[in-house]
Amino acid sequence: MMSSKQGKRQTYRRIKRTDIIINEPQCYNCPEGHAYIYISGKRYRIPVLLDSGSNIFLINEQLVKDLYLPYHSRADAVQIQGFTGEAISSGGSHFTKPLCLEIGTNKHLSLVSCEIARGGKYAMIIPCGWWHQEHPIKKYRQPRRVVL
Repeated sequence: MMSSKQGKRQTYRRIKRTDIIINEPQCYNCPEGHAYIYISGKRYRIPVLLDSGSNIFLINEQLVKDLYLPYHSRADAVQIQGFTGEAISSGGSHFTKPLCLEIGTNKHLSLVSCEIARGGKYAMIIPCGWWHQEHPIKKYRQPRRVVL
């Protein structure tokens, strides 16, 4: 007599291995606006970008020079990747001491430490995941309607 396990034979479908296609990154219109940083008791209005692809705070190296922001240096630079996944040569060696960042219509205050690198037209790039966790964003897909 055959047991029920022996009588049923399970068949597995073999999946063919195919080449994985990685698409080029897509550019979205991320919300931008203004925030404030406090340095030595003074409040500075700066242009910011809420970047959906970023996982670090980044501050523009020119702003660091202009405001004489205090920062730390690393012996070995960490790799910072840009939008296309390529390493950014201007960053990874320095990061700011904690800065007081004021953002949002409710004037939310946070202490943030930022990597120092080129930021284009923005003084600071803020990871959208951080912001959205603290303040859920409505109409995120319509960046012109988002109010920081």
